[in-house]
Amino acid sequence: MLVRVFATFLAMTTTAAAYTQCHTTTIGGPGASIAPEGSNPIVTSGGKFVYAGFMQAGKLSLAISSDWGQTVAAPVTVYSGPGAESLLRLAASGTHVYALWQIRKQGVGSLLFAASDNNGASGSWTVTNLGSFVPNLPQISADGSHVYVFYHATDGNMVVRSSADYGRTLSDPVSLGVGAAEPALTAAGLDVYATWTIADPRADTMMAVSHDGGKTFKTTELSAERPSGSNEPIVTVDKIGGRVSLVWRENVPQQGVYLQSLDHGDTWSAPLVIDEPSREFMVADDGTYVYVTYLKKIWLNKAPDWQIQLAVSTDGGKTFQPATNLSGPTGIQSLHDDMERPMPWAWDGNGAFRVTGVKADGVYIWNGRNGVVYRSSQAYLGPGNTGAPAMNSVVWRAPNAFVSYGYCN
Repeated sequence: MLVRVFATFLAMTTTAAAYTQCHTTTIGGPGASIAPEGSNPIVTSGGKFVYAGFMQAGKLSLAISSDWGQTVAAPVTVYSGPGAESLLRLAASGTHVYALWQIRKQGVGSLLFAASDNNGASGSWTVTNLGSFVPNLPQISADGSHVYVFYHATDGNMVVRSSADYGRTLSDPVSLGVGAAEPALTAAGLDVYATWTIADPRADTMMAVSHDGGKTFKTTELSAERPSGSNEPIVTVDKIGGRVSLVWRENVPQQGVYLQSLDHGDTWSAPLVIDEPSREFMVADDGTYVYVTYLKKIWLNKAPDWQIQLAVSTDGGKTFQPATNLSGPTGIQSLHDDMERPMPWAWDGNGAFRVTGVKADGVYIWNGRNGVVYRSSQAYLGPGNTGAPAMNSVVWRAPNAFVSYGYCN
């Protein structure tokens, strides 16, 4: 019996072949919204619980699946109050779920943090107002009992607040240095990695590293020696081996760059150019394979066409194989506020990975294993944009201010 149950679990969670069908449902709208850059869905490490968040009519809501994403229950209200909500980010660890978002009342924005100790169930949420901030997309990361939030403070500095008790209490802000935009954050236990851009004298990428749970940080300007300024840094950590991967986009030429650290952020590899002309780079690492997704500008009939690319490293990020063009022509001639950003997801130690991307007719998903995209794996989810995957689940922004949820098998 145990073997049969375990086999069923693997079939649910990893999908050992190309997707053949996707089931979709509307979870919010009209008037609903989500944030870009893979803000949700998220899964716990075991994969049974999947969380899909959205904002609508003064409410922050969460649609929860407890069957590995196959179905979602009616949305749970996390927060309800006057003002407009935006910039939602989610995190989870075990039975603990966290949300970070902005609420604006009378033109003033405040950053709110919410924590649940019961898989996001109704009535299990406590909400804390962290005060005013600069509304660049705030970030949150959780691992074990540790939770970290990262945002742009009103004094111009980038700050981290940390918790070692599942979000019940948060530290005072720890300043990392002045910033301009584009915060990104990841953590593994007591190791915290925060990256962002500065603007003076040019756009460059900063990295702050903590080894004591966010109490103290060492900050380094990583792109200072590059011939061109850099933007849009994204960071991830392999929680099995501790490898830290970082990507950014450089300006001239418009190209993606990959770096890694094998000593918990103390030193970094030489920047490795991925491709150009390209932008909106993302990175995922399952402990063996490193996945970089991005959009490449291809000229078709004298017009730009932004096509979805996947570059894979099979040697731990030392080199990358020639990129696979997942999409072919997309019909996307211009990019809008990260709505078309392709999103990777990889399961630590499992080998399964997913990629979502946007064409002119809507959102698509690809799946694969051990660095290889399954043949004919492309599956169409529906019209819209701002899609992101987690395991076999996808959330995206559908037309007319609706939010959709999909499950593929």
